[in-house]
Amino acid sequence: MTEWLNDPVIKQWFEMIRNERTQENYRREFPRFLNFVHQTIEHKTPSQIIESRIEQLRSPDMNIKRYWEDVVIKYMHSLEEKDYRKNTVTTYLRTVLSFFSHAHVRLQYARKELLGAIEPSQKEKVIKEWIPSNEDVRLLYRMANNARDRAILLVLYQSGLSPIDVVSLKIQQLDFYDKDGNWNIPATEDYYLAKLREKSNILQQTCISRETLEEIRIMLQSRGYPRKGALFVSVHNKPLSTRDVNNIMKSIVEKALDGKVREWKTKNLRDSFMNALIRAKIQQDAKNAMCGHQREGARKDYDLSEETIRTLYKDAFNFLTINGFGSQSRKIEELEQKFDVQTKTLMEIITELRTENKQLKQKLNGIEIGQVELKRAITKMQKSDQDRLKLRKVG
Repeated sequence: MTEWLNDPVIKQWFEMIRNERTQENYRREFPRFLNFVHQTIEHKTPSQIIESRIEQLRSPDMNIKRYWEDVVIKYMHSLEEKDYRKNTVTTYLRTVLSFFSHAHVRLQYARKELLGAIEPSQKEKVIKEWIPSNEDVRLLYRMANNARDRAILLVLYQSGLSPIDVVSLKIQQLDFYDKDGNWNIPATEDYYLAKLREKSNILQQTCISRETLEEIRIMLQSRGYPRKGALFVSVHNKPLSTRDVNNIMKSIVEKALDGKVREWKTKNLRDSFMNALIRAKIQQDAKNAMCGHQREGARKDYDLSEETIRTLYKDAFNFLTINGFGSQSRKIEELEQKFDVQTKTLMEIITELRTENKQLKQKLNGIEIGQVELKRAITKMQKSDQDRLKLRKVG
């Protein structure tokens, strides 16, 4: 049933949301709320819901005025009864809150009345989330198949990027090359990265480590050092999706720590990054900036400089390094790639020589054919001369 998508309130809602992925999520999640409304109270379209909200806000009776706040709380409890995880319930509720907010009739709740009151599911009460340690990441790094997979792992872990921010990285947005197209970053330096996060549009200030950069360099070398396009691509040269990133990470975990694959969540590598910031004793407002979280209070009006982020990152990197820079396996891979390039060049030269040899043979064959034809012509001319001599003698 997609009739609700044609409702004018819905159209206005989606017009105000630029992110296509967010729109897609809302299209998937909002029908659940509409079904709940239809089953528990009278049938209402999105426009009727907003009209009733506007009318009830005029009432002096708080029970009437807060009617839709109470409906959404009941909706929250219905989701909890299905034993959805806390994050899943939060996602469904944020969709509903966005719907009312963009219609300019925002729902009002006390601090722990709605999102703060969500009960964890039974599974969440028992299972403890696995936050990968530095030793875990070192093992995953060793089990990765290639430079691309190692680079993705490290940019998630050592830079604190989320999967969607990783796949959105573009080569042309990163100053990896000089004007002549040569690699421009010294092997002993980290790369400062300031990027608006894809979901929240909040600025994240972090660094791409020297270890990650070396993997990226090897990866780009194998692709002929492209100057534009997605940083991370598939074997078919197509940009990776967040699902691709999750599958790549999961396959590494299956090889390295098969018994823990069910506990694996790629997003937890951001938690590992945050843990390193905490161990480095970095202040909260700087941690927020490095993770791309909203900074609080008056401090959010002050920008952190690149120099500050670089200095703090060096402290955090002591707890993030996997000592992969210059490792034997990566040197072997780089040598193999150089050998592949040299082999390809050699094969091109051989092919060119074979082509020239073939052309030369064709020319020689042409000369031989010409010589045979010339001999025939000479023989014919000689025979003709002999015949003429015989006729003269007879005459």
